[in-house]
Amino acid sequence: MSRTRNRSMLAAALAAVTGAAILTGTPATAATGPDALAGTEASVARLHIGEGDTTRSCSGALVDRQWVLTAAACFAVDPVNPTQVAAGKPALKTTATIGRSSLTGTGGHAADVAELVPSLTGDLVMARLATPTPTGIAPIELAASPAGEGDTLQAVGFGRTRTEWVPGAAHTASMKISALSDTELTLAGATANDALCKGDTGAPLLREAEEGVALVGIATRSRQGGCLGESETRTDAVATRTDDLADWIATTAGRSWALLMTAADFNGDKKADLLAIDAADDFLYAQPGDGKGKFGKRVKVNEGRWTNMRLLAATDFTGDGKADILAANTNGNLYLYPGNGRNGITGSSVVASGWGGIRLMTAADFNGDKKGDLIAAHTNGNLFFYPGNGKNFASGSVTSTGWTNMRMLSAGDFTGDGKADIYAVHNSGDLYLYSGKGNGTFNTASRTGRGWQSMRLLSEADFNGDQKSDLIAIHTNGSIYAYPGNDKGGFGTPVVTPAPAT
Repeated sequence: MSRTRNRSMLAAALAAVTGAAILTGTPATAATGPDALAGTEASVARLHIGEGDTTRSCSGALVDRQWVLTAAACFAVDPVNPTQVAAGKPALKTTATIGRSSLTGTGGHAADVAELVPSLTGDLVMARLATPTPTGIAPIELAASPAGEGDTLQAVGFGRTRTEWVPGAAHTASMKISALSDTELTLAGATANDALCKGDTGAPLLREAEEGVALVGIATRSRQGGCLGESETRTDAVATRTDDLADWIATTAGRSWALLMTAADFNGDKKADLLAIDAADDFLYAQPGDGKGKFGKRVKVNEGRWTNMRLLAATDFTGDGKADILAANTNGNLYLYPGNGRNGITGSSVVASGWGGIRLMTAADFNGDKKGDLIAAHTNGNLFFYPGNGKNFASGSVTSTGWTNMRMLSAGDFTGDGKADIYAVHNSGDLYLYSGKGNGTFNTASRTGRGWQSMRLLSEADFNGDQKSDLIAIHTNGSIYAYPGNDKGGFGTPVVTPAPAT
């Protein structure tokens, strides 16, 4: 097969990546072959790990809309001498960029990595994205059968090449299998110009067939022969096999049954219900609450898919006594869906635009006018207050700064004084209460809890009908936790509904 055909087929399935692989203690590197075609749909992730002097890069394969498969060594404290990576939130801030064929481009999808799930049998880790990719970026398919000795695989990377330290476009390399074991592939460049260089740990190794491109391995180590700044000439590399990991990947990804979640009394029975966009089909479902913290059989809210929604909130925005839904789309628009009080909606309208920079939002009546308002955290760390008028929202005003390290928000009257407060979960897992002043601003935070790093979605609702604000959270294990509030800023023992809740 000619290199020209290899390159064009990869362009349809790959995105820009960078990485770092290791063989005999040498940090790994990036593909040295020709540029991958720019502006194509792709499913390879560039992982930017750490900040300042600690920054490093890796690559990975999107195997589910919310999960990237990469090398565990990428997240080791010392990549040259990697040890077992701890499950949970990465120790270093990590951003994944997917579907972008140029580092200077603006397309694709970018999201923080919120959780790591390491494999117990190899140098692999599943990295969960804080927000799912749009449906236009399709995950890479896993090969159902192993690669064979003598097969030529294709890799892609944004790391160092023979002539560039930091190239601006993705590069491909042809790697030939010289040997394989039960867990690994031993590789070498198919030609003297093919190698993996610094920037490619975690890069996918793909096999081309008539039915398409399939993932057979993840690059982990390389000698970096021929890479810029290296005197080594050998192009040997090692990859972890992925053809027998379908069950583990599916089980891990299956925990994220809910892409987004919020809660409110959506069916009018005075008991809080759960609203969640299902990861499998993009439909929004309402799960009725039983008034004690459990949630029952779900029903579709409407027949349309909620594809590409990235933020969700619910409260009475229109002032008619019925819970409504607000959703932020990846196109930057904010949509209002008035509720009908019977598990459905009565239409939709665009109530704001330019919300691409908003990464968190929560809803409540923050100024006491009986109409739902919004509090939103911007990517620049500012917290904005958006007063609602029953139809749309006034321009936002900065209510506080320094919110960069908060990863979840939820609003309600947690202190029992009739004013809406905010609960925020910090990246550290600490839980902070910001009591409201009744005008869209808040008092100094007080820490009320620890250990919330395992929660991935959060919402307020009165699930037990005692007129006190409670918290509902979805754990990384998929279960729904309902924490009864005590009107003093604290919570009782949670009631747990196992996942998947159907």
